[in-house]
Amino acid sequence: MITTILHHYDNHGWYSTAEIPDRSTELGPSNVPAERIVGEPWPNFTGEAWVLLPYSEPPAPEAPAPGPTDWLIDIGPFFDRFGSAKMAVLTSADAGVKAILSDLQVRKWIDLQRPDVAQGLSYVGTKVAAVTEALQDDILTTPVQLAENLALRKLYFS
Repeated sequence: MITTILHHYDNHGWYSTAEIPDRSTELGPSNVPAERIVGEPWPNFTGEAWVLLPYSEPPAPEAPAPGPTDWLIDIGPFFDRFGSAKMAVLTSADAGVKAILSDLQVRKWIDLQRPDVAQGLSYVGTKVAAVTEALQDDILTTPVQLAENLALRKLYFS
């Protein structure tokens, strides 16, 4: 029985000791230095042969383009982000806070990047002491998790 040894390479052709599916060849490099160091020779597979080239780190992958629902949050999860301040907000007697809550609750979702949402949250913070600037920042800048806009995605984006 003959055992075939496969030599793997990454998406940029650099030799890899890790197994990479569909990125291997039976042809082995003639020389593999003990350590991969930027600027030092390292085996690179050209598709036909291994060549020693000065190693360079592959570029970082590009961030995916934002999806249509990345900053849209369902109503319940939005209020859950207030944590222990939620009940103080929902029971506020201030007319401005009540108007903001009414405006939010008639929507199908809340877009955390809309300026009026940030302005409304800032106003609520002036009337409900527990809604600190740090909490406001957390509410608006924490990326929306899949479970926080599940209804929105199921109803409008599936």
